[in-house]
This record gives sequence, C-alpha cells and structure tokens, in this order.
Amino acid sequence: MTAYIIRRILWQIPVLVIVGLLTFTIARMTPGGPFDTDPSRRQLSPRVEAVLREKFGMDLPIWRQFTRYMFFDLVTDPKTGERRILWGAIGGNFGPTYASRGARTVQQELFGSRGGKPSRFYYSARLGLQALLFAVTIGVPLGVLAALKQNTWIDYAALFASTFFVSLSTLIVGFLLVIIFATWLPWFTVIPDWNEPIRPWILPTVALGATSLGFITRLTRSSVLEVKRQDYVRTARAKGLGDRLVIWRHMLKNALIPVVTVLGPLAAALITGTLYTEIIFQVPGMGQLLVEAIGKRDYSMIMAGALIFVFFLGMANLLVDIAYGIIDPRISYK
Repeated sequence: MTAYIIRRILWQIPVLVIVGLLTFTIARMTPGGPFDTDPSRRQLSPRVEAVLREKFGMDLPIWRQFTRYMFFDLVTDPKTGERRILWGAIGGNFGPTYASRGARTVQQELFGSRGGKPSRFYYSARLGLQALLFAVTIGVPLGVLAALKQNTWIDYAALFASTFFVSLSTLIVGFLLVIIFATWLPWFTVIPDWNEPIRPWILPTVALGATSLGFITRLTRSSVLEVKRQDYVRTARAKGLGDRLVIWRHMLKNALIPVVTVLGPLAAALITGTLYTEIIFQVPGMGQLLVEAIGKRDYSMIMAGALIFVFFLGMANLLVDIAYGIIDPRISYK
C-alpha cells in the first residue's frame, strides 16, 4: 500500500501543473488586469501601472511568468548579491497578492491569523467538515432505514425530505434558516459572534450540509436496495443469520462503496470554501475572498484557489481509494 500511496501522491504533480496552466491561461485571457479591472476606465496612471507590472514580473514573456509562478525563479539577494532559487506554487509559495500591491502574500491571506483570529482556511475547513459530518451521520442511516422499510411511510417521508433538500440550493436554504431562526425565532443572531465556540456554526453547517444530506440519503437508499437483492444476501438469510448480522456484515459494507466514492469530491468542494453560505452567514472564510479575487483579477490568488482545490480533491480521492480496501478486502491496490 505504501508504494501505491507514494505513486498517487507523485501523480498529483502533473495534475497540478496542468490545472495551473489552464487557470493561468484563462485568467490572462480574461479582459482587464489586476491594476485596471475595468478595461473602459483606467485605475492608475500609465507610469504607476508600468512600475507595478515590472514589480510583479508582468512585463516578462508569458511563458516566463508561468514558470516563475508555478516552479521557481532565480532571484538576486539585494544585500549579498548572491543568486538563489525562489520556489513557486509547487514548493508552497503562492506569491504576493496583486490586490495588496505585494504588501501581503497569498499564504498570509488564506492561512495566516488576523488580529488573533483564526485563518480564513480554518473557517472554511471547519465549516466544510462539519457540514460533511452532518450530511453523512444523518443521510446514511436515513437512507439505510428507507431502503429496509421500502414502500412504507418511513420510506416515503425519507424520499420526500431528501428530494426537498436536493431541489433547494444552499442559497435558498441559508435564507430560510436566517428568516426562521434569526428573525421570526430569535434563537440566533443575524450577525454572529465568531468568538463563541458552537452557536454561530450551527446555521451555516445545516445550510451547507442540507443539499449533501439529501443527495447522500437518496444514493444510500438506492445502493442498499440494489445490494438487498443480491444472491449472497439471500444466501445469508437462508443460512439463518439474523437481520442485524446480515445488514452490518453483508449489506452495508458493499452498499457504502458508491457513497464513499462521492465523498471525495464533496469533501474537497466543502473544505475549500463555499460562496453563498459564507456570504449569508458572514463566515470569514476563503470562498468570498476567492470570488473577489476573480473580480479584481488577482492572478496569484486565483491560481492559489484552483491549486488548493485540486490538491484537496486529489488527497480526498486517495483517502477514498484507501477506504475501498478497508470496506471491501477483495479490492487490491496492485
């Protein structure tokens, strides 16, 4: 398994390079720039813009801009005059932000603490993990129960609830929760206090996890129903095994494989920031910052957002593949 894990991690490098190249190309082809976001109205004087373009290396050939950001660049130390290698995104250096004119780096914006408060990544990651845990802990048991009680009122209620949540977007669910629980019922505040450990996280967690909960419930139900009709389940029942043993040992493990498959990309999408939820509940996470970076043409922040998402997607899929072998020992890593 160790060789398999190392091989999968190494495969991340060419994937990151390809995604970085595509993101870099699309960002540079989009009209406007970080120092003139509106092509019809100049934001800075031509002289100041030329100085900034030189400072950020935007006067270099386009291929050189990509390689110095993605891989490395040779820089001269102003004090000693020595040449040294400055690693790029592959080495974890996402460069300075264009919006701050180089005063802050992308790492400081995304992963650095702000005035004693946790980083933006902390808020997005915690919210995403809580939403995923909420969706899985409720969706999987509800889907299993609906499949075992097929064509009963429990099944119909679970299908109705899951279809309802899947049909609504996170934006609508978020607004409904704010109106009901922060306006009609003053159980929560519209402007949350993020110094509190639990209370401000409840509504955004439910809003973000509701759609995923509905999807996981329906997927679990369909998977259990399919496994329920397999020959080995009927054979296990014919041997006289109890319902609980048949469900846990023979049905649930095989039924969870499709559910585990979707958890990889779902976890990556939730952890790296969600725009609507963070705006509605004023969560100081990465989602809103990354969307603002697109509007400001902050190239380094845009590249960092895409690469971080792809990295977490690859790691989540690796964990999913490892989970396959734990759930079903017949799956080999060779």
